[in-house]
Amino acid sequence: MLEIEPLPWQRWLLIHALELRRDGRFRYRTVLVLVARQNGKTTIVEVKNLWKLFVLQVRLVIGTAQNLDVSEESWDKAVEIIEGVPELHAELTQVNKVNGKKFFKLANGCRWKVAAASRKGGRGLSGDDVNLDELREHHVWDSWAAVTKTTMARPNPQVWAFSNAGDDRSVVLNDLQAKGRGAAVAEAPESSIGLFEWSAPDDVKCTCGRGHDEGDAHTDRCRLQDRQAWAQANPSLGYTITEEAIASALSTDPEPIFRTEVLCQRVPSLKPEWRVIAEELWQGQVDTTGERPSDIALAVQVNYQRTHTAIVAVGRRPSGGLLTSIVDYRPGTHWVVERTVQLKQRWNPIAIAVQDKGPTGSLLESMEKAGLKPPEDRDKPQRGDLAIPWADDIADAYGLWIDAVNEHRLWHLDEAPLNTALAPADTRPLSGGTAWDYRDEGAAPLLGSTNAHWAFVTLVDKVTEERDPSAFWV
Repeated sequence: MLEIEPLPWQRWLLIHALELRRDGRFRYRTVLVLVARQNGKTTIVEVKNLWKLFVLQVRLVIGTAQNLDVSEESWDKAVEIIEGVPELHAELTQVNKVNGKKFFKLANGCRWKVAAASRKGGRGLSGDDVNLDELREHHVWDSWAAVTKTTMARPNPQVWAFSNAGDDRSVVLNDLQAKGRGAAVAEAPESSIGLFEWSAPDDVKCTCGRGHDEGDAHTDRCRLQDRQAWAQANPSLGYTITEEAIASALSTDPEPIFRTEVLCQRVPSLKPEWRVIAEELWQGQVDTTGERPSDIALAVQVNYQRTHTAIVAVGRRPSGGLLTSIVDYRPGTHWVVERTVQLKQRWNPIAIAVQDKGPTGSLLESMEKAGLKPPEDRDKPQRGDLAIPWADDIADAYGLWIDAVNEHRLWHLDEAPLNTALAPADTRPLSGGTAWDYRDEGAAPLLGSTNAHWAFVTLVDKVTEERDPSAFWV
């Protein structure tokens, strides 16, 4: 009916991952699928979930991923498939395509809902089929605990986890992989976990030493050139993936990236490369004076996935330059308005930067009710007013922040959330300039620092009311 011809490995996976016990329940309650990138995991999700909804008529399918875009992509494709098949489209009664709240409902009452991969994702739901993509990005158990426990009271549930290999930080993936391998070695027929892994053997790694130096390619005899190992991790090789594509990846990727993404092998570390600011430059500007800034501006920033919010300050150092620091960084948004009011009363900041577009904009109505408002005249701001940047201001803010770092005028406290956000941060074009790419889940501290810096440097000379010098910023 779907007119989708599964690849041999996809067909084999669906047959065996959906094996039944004698009582008719699924043999595996947890299914872990490990395979290299771009081999067709998304097709598995789409076909399997639609079959469960239309044929088995399970009540609720839940899709999650660390990056919400990934789980929404599978959902979007499934909706397209339904809408392209008249018999299925006739059963579609409700579709919500709002980002972050996507779900559809069938005439039989069955639903497919997208949930955030967070400590609150899926809580309050009862899922019959739960899908977790990018499991290697789960560095703590919070998301797993929240969403998989939705299946506890269901009669015949399954949890499907998909990923390529990660590194030592991928604690959830590594633990489940070890349990799955252990069950396979022990030939435990009653094990509730099924591991379906396509990966190169662990001893397949660079043996020529040539790929470690800049511009130096791996030799033809290097173990990483093993075509059989390529095929073991890429069951779609010869169907949708070519040897040429893999060879190209080997010629351009650092070894850890090639091994995890293409060979589906675990490596010790996938520490991201610093893209925009050199790590040495950033680490050279750690403030060790212990000085408190004499004046500050604040910024409130919700991340794209709405899982965390950061409140960041930038202030003037007594010894010169500016200092950026994370004032508060917590899950969700429920606490933000009350906390911002407290900080305004305590520190009387120059301004509080809040973007009216994107995820943070949803807080503006509550902020206004709490007395946090932009100035009536944008050219005559008062202390504590909201500073709402326009698109060109956001581009300017990026440039101001980058220049301040490059010219050693912005210092920081070596805080892990800001460091983690900055290292892999990427950029996007905006209003004829450049801005940060805001889609990374951990980007809020960096975006907040950038906006707070913009508010300080552009408004410090415009406000007239003096700050109480006895007030301390802690």
